Amino acid sequence: MNESQQPRKRAAKLFHKKSRTGCQQCRSRRVKCDETKPICSHCDRLALTCIYDRAQSDTNSASPTESGGQPSKAAETIVDPPESESRRRLELRLFHHYMAETGPSLSLDPATAHFWNATICRLALESDSTLYAIYMVSALHMQKKNTMTDTKALDICQTYLNMSIREHHRDVAEINLRNVEYIVLTSSLLRVYGFARLQGRSLEPYTPPVDFLRITNTSTALFRKALDFTQDHPESVASKMIDSAADLLADLEFKELPSDLSPLLNYETGDKKTEEAYARAITYIGSIRKALDEKNVVKSIARRTIVFPMVMHKEFADLVEELRPRALVILAYYFGYLSMLSEIWWVGDSGVREIRAIERVMPKEWLGWLEWPRSVVRDQGVKME
Repeated sequence: MNESQQPRKRAAKLFHKKSRTGCQQCRSRRVKCDETKPICSHCDRLALTCIYDRAQSDTNSASPTESGGQPSKAAETIVDPPESESRRRLELRLFHHYMAETGPSLSLDPATAHFWNATICRLALESDSTLYAIYMVSALHMQKKNTMTDTKALDICQTYLNMSIREHHRDVAEINLRNVEYIVLTSSLLRVYGFARLQGRSLEPYTPPVDFLRITNTSTALFRKALDFTQDHPESVASKMIDSAADLLADLEFKELPSDLSPLLNYETGDKKTEEAYARAITYIGSIRKALDEKNVVKSIARRTIVFPMVMHKEFADLVEELRPRALVILAYYFGYLSMLSEIWWVGDSGVREIRAIERVMPKEWLGWLEWPRSVVRDQGVKME
């Protein structure tokens, strides 16, 4: 049978000259970018990470992240804070805070703890992109802990975010066996930032976090490229990080569909890629459920839940953007599991907020599918509005 609720049409857009040098976010959202530096008006309004990755002189090339092209001129124009005693003291404070508090807080299980602590701190002394990413996440953590004023911490976070992205693009443009370690580690810290920003994004009017899904998903391409360089070097950090996720990738072969979600596959669209995107998402949700240990929620499902956007087919984000009811149901289930991880500072209440928002835009005839996500929120003592 067909979905009873047709996908909602996107709002009509005014015709405009297509910008090929706009930021990543505007290009992925297919809106005109005003190309204001360092943050365009769209990204500023929506509190998104604004990344310019295409130079004016090379409008037909793919972004460095995707193709290994040259870093953009926009990236080159980012101005670093001037060298001074205050900057050195600030960076020392940020690095110390990362070693003592932030790094340990990023570890989701003992097997990967060293990546976020000793390993990344050692390699950060050799890589500006990773070092600046450490400063960025540390400042963000300080803001969450209120050890800095909100404005000051977020300003510092944004400064080092821009600097890290600039250096990260340079590394990706010339990826090799030596810098692949830095690329993988920096990418991992940037994903943490992406999760953290979910907590403060505007939900009125509600638009699903499509940019978050897409940008997190694109980091998978970097890991695949890293594997090409490290497959003959099992001792490398990048190789070990990829190996540590082998059990999560095996979950993609999990065939036991959740009984309450499997009926979603009975709706036929006639589009093979669409059905494959739904099937993969539902299958992976089932693997999270199978792994769940209610006595130790974080240890049992945290890594699987965090990895979800990385392993989805890119078409899934398109379906979410179109507000397809099936896609929103699956997304609500995902956020149900994410809400169980609210004690993790960079996850916080984002799962609960997104479930509430999805409920508000879900067609009435589909609201029954949200009973489980709603029950998860209620079980945590959070009142559903």
